[in-house]
Amino acid sequence: MVSRFLFRLDGSKENDEFMTLRRTRDIDLVYSGTPMKVGPGWIPDFLEVSTDSATARCDLTLIELEATDIAARASSRKYLPENSSAIVQAFITYLNGVLSQCRATADPRLEAFQQLRDFLARSSSVTVRTAGALRTSPEFLEELPLIDQPEHQAVQLPQTPTPRDSFIFQGERLLSRVDGNGLRRTIRILDAVIMGRDHSGGTLKSWRNVRTKPLHKAVSAHADRYPGLQKLLFSRTDTGIQVNCDHLARELADLWSSSERMRVNQDQVVASITNLFPIALSLQEHEQMQRVFDQAWVVLKGKAS
Repeated sequence: MVSRFLFRLDGSKENDEFMTLRRTRDIDLVYSGTPMKVGPGWIPDFLEVSTDSATARCDLTLIELEATDIAARASSRKYLPENSSAIVQAFITYLNGVLSQCRATADPRLEAFQQLRDFLARSSSVTVRTAGALRTSPEFLEELPLIDQPEHQAVQLPQTPTPRDSFIFQGERLLSRVDGNGLRRTIRILDAVIMGRDHSGGTLKSWRNVRTKPLHKAVSAHADRYPGLQKLLFSRTDTGIQVNCDHLARELADLWSSSERMRVNQDQVVASITNLFPIALSLQEHEQMQRVFDQAWVVLKGKAS
C-alpha cells in the first residue's frame, strides 16, 4: 500500500493554488505547519513524502514553486549538492514537532503522522529528490535525485533513531548540551506566556538574545529559593548538565504562582514542558515569536486551570 503526504513549509498565499491542485494527485494527507530549513537556510515551498509498505520504501521530495519554467528548474536544483542524510534528519525533527502539535490540539491526523514516523524508523533507506513546479500546475517540471544519491542509491537511516517527542521531564536527568538548551528555551517560552510577556514581534533569534531576560532576573533575585532554576539558567552546558526535573517543576510552579493570567500546579508544569519541549527544540532562528507563543498557548490551555 502506498501512502502520500504533502507538507506545506512556506505559507505564502501565492502557493495556495498549487496545494489545491496537488491534493488531487492521490495525496492522502496535507499539513501546513512550521517551516523546515535545508542547507544554508533555504525553506522549500513543499515537501512530499511517499511510503510503500510492500517494499518498505520511502521517497522524500523537496518542491520549489516559481512562476516560470526556467525559474522553477533553477530554484529546485539548488538543493542538488545538499546532504541527503541531513535532509532526512531535518525532516524527522520537523515531523516530531508536527506530532507534538497534533497532540496538543487533538488533531485527528496524529495517528497517520505517527505511523509515518514509525515507518521511517523501520525503513532501511529513504530516497531524496528535488522537484520544480509551476504554482498554477499540479505536475512537476522535473524531479532529480540529489548529487550524493544516484537514482537507485538510498539514504541509510540510523538503526534506532532517537524519538525527539519522547522527552520525559521527570526525576534526575543528565541532559546533553542540546537537550539542556532545549529545556531552557521551553521554560523561557512558557514563562513569557504564563507571566503575560508574550508580545514580542521579533524572531526567535532576536527574542533569545535580548539583554534583559525577565525569567533570569526573577530567579537571580531569589537564588536561594530557586537553586535548580539558577543552575539550569546560568551554568555552562557545553558538556551537558545534571538536573532534577521534579525539583525544577516544583520551583516553576512556585515562581509562576504569582501570575495573574493563569495558575499551573506542579503536575501541569511537567505536562506542559513535556509537550512543548519537542516543538521548542525544532524551532528555527527565523521563527516568528508570536507563532511560538501561540503554540505554547495551545499546550497550556489543555494543562492549566
